[in-house]
Amino acid sequence: MLHDSERNQLYYAGLRAAIKQRRDAGLAVHVLDIGTGTGLLSMMAATEGADSITACEEFGPMADCAAKVIADNGFADKIKLVRKRSTELTVGPGKDLEQRANILVTEVFDTELIGEGAIGTYNHANKYLLSPDRLVVPGIARIYAQVVSSTKCSTWSRPHPIKLGSSDSLSPAPSAEGGYSSLALHDLQLSQLDQAMFTPISAPTVVFEMDLSCHNGPLPTFDQSVVTIPALATGSCDAVFMWWDCWTDPAKTILLSCAPSWAIHHTPPHLPWRDHWMQAVYYPRSQTEATAGQDISLVSCHDEYSLWFDVRTSGPTDCLSMPSPSAGVHMAMSRTRLGQLNNETRNSKFASVLSKIVSANPDGTILCLSEQSVLALMAAKLGATKVLICCENNNYMRDYIERCARHNNIQDRISVVDMDWLTSTKSLPAISTVIGEPHFTVSVLPWHNLLFWFSISCLNLPPSTIISPCRAKLFILPVHYVDLWKIRAPLRTVEGFKMTHFDNIIESASNTSDQAVEPHPLWEYPCVALGKPVEVLQFDLTEKVPKNITSFSGDVNILEKSLAVNGVALWMEWSLDQETVVSGGPVGVVEVGKKVAWDMDSKQGVHLVKNPSICSKLRYQIDFIPREGDLSFKFDIE
Repeated sequence: MLHDSERNQLYYAGLRAAIKQRRDAGLAVHVLDIGTGTGLLSMMAATEGADSITACEEFGPMADCAAKVIADNGFADKIKLVRKRSTELTVGPGKDLEQRANILVTEVFDTELIGEGAIGTYNHANKYLLSPDRLVVPGIARIYAQVVSSTKCSTWSRPHPIKLGSSDSLSPAPSAEGGYSSLALHDLQLSQLDQAMFTPISAPTVVFEMDLSCHNGPLPTFDQSVVTIPALATGSCDAVFMWWDCWTDPAKTILLSCAPSWAIHHTPPHLPWRDHWMQAVYYPRSQTEATAGQDISLVSCHDEYSLWFDVRTSGPTDCLSMPSPSAGVHMAMSRTRLGQLNNETRNSKFASVLSKIVSANPDGTILCLSEQSVLALMAAKLGATKVLICCENNNYMRDYIERCARHNNIQDRISVVDMDWLTSTKSLPAISTVIGEPHFTVSVLPWHNLLFWFSISCLNLPPSTIISPCRAKLFILPVHYVDLWKIRAPLRTVEGFKMTHFDNIIESASNTSDQAVEPHPLWEYPCVALGKPVEVLQFDLTEKVPKNITSFSGDVNILEKSLAVNGVALWMEWSLDQETVVSGGPVGVVEVGKKVAWDMDSKQGVHLVKNPSICSKLRYQIDFIPREGDLSFKFDIE
């Protein structure tokens, strides 16, 4: 967040304008900073000459950091740090605040604006801590919504039919309660979503405007707005995009916006990068078809912490209640995983391989080792008569599998068993094929799905057993991350204020707890390829897992030397048979010096180079540690 230079500058400008307005009116300036964090906003107020500054911070380690940063910058005698929640502050001589503050500056927002309790914070502060003539920085916030038609978004919303050939498909089970409601926030970097993937049904529309100074009364803890507008296009109303902006100065001339690229209010050379405030996608509970030129009603609601939306052909006559999460596959997995289950290209590969397996031995027993998967249902629909589903312990997913099987009339072909049954049964049925995507909920990084291999190795399967996937490969690619590097980069200074102590804390914590590689959905975080993808290891999944550590080392040539190597991207490829591969990596040819297009339904591994530089080689040392079921990594650049 502190790397967000535009945010810092616009807050500083808004606070400067508020202090000037107080000064021009001949008033003393008393500032309250709620949730001070590093103390940045309080130091800005001190620099602008505020007469008194009270900064509150409840979280002990953060308060300790603020105290040190404030002292390092020479403001210890100008800023009073109170280690409390704002709702616990007292006002009066000798108390936390000597008098009510006439300026409040705070940053208590999240992607939804209100998800961190902003409404309660502002209502309490304005009632109990601030003066009647208060100025609040920021003072006005607006929530925007935009209705879109998007096949891609619909894959994140609900299960789709899966084509199994020219004339057959696996139909999704009807929703148990008539919808796919969930309160889980689906936040994304919408600027990275290809605009060809959606059609606007409405223009971006302000659905709520909030006076954070509460001059006209407290912020409502429940509100609903209905905006009736003619549809811009014909199509299904698959999703509602949401973001917010705010005016940081009293005159409403300084706008801080979280809008995506197609709706931003300005066009700087580079859009501000924010990983703390993104945009969100909501899925309407009604399945509404819009017709260009005809009215639709966008219904927007919020309570104290959450937002929800619906799109209808006419406005509701009563309040739209908060979604009540309904049972279904969407409750068993993330939106990204649901998108992966609906991925047509990926499913066509599985269907092709399964079709060949089933055709060769329709009466053989197929064991499916994967979680959150419909692979077994696909096999049964293709004609397999005996399919065992193992590893699926999620009750929502089990329920969906059973309902989907009944819906497709294949319930007599499948059985769901526990992993314990598989490993404890003395005499397993004769298994002809073991299949997997593979996917497991415990897998944080792509290679953690090698759990499939470990599970197979626990079974004494005959050599004739077909294993799919039969091979696993790991690839690496040296890259220049356009913005993602910021999550590990030191601040040094922010708007002229030293952040050395904060940097030291973060570096120490990172050295203690951060792994060399962490997961990220790289389609949201652009990077430029600085070399060619390199296969660094391969495992034959038809063999037993080795007992000893296996090491892989080598180097990758850096072919693009105009940019510093600041990271490495890693992904897995799984060979379903000798010809068919599913990959969680790039979706096209990787061109050196160009941005990489990534699979949107997978997370990739990311290594961030500590001291980026322009170099000629990337060296790697990778150890496969069977005892831990994991890989360890070491990268160097030269």
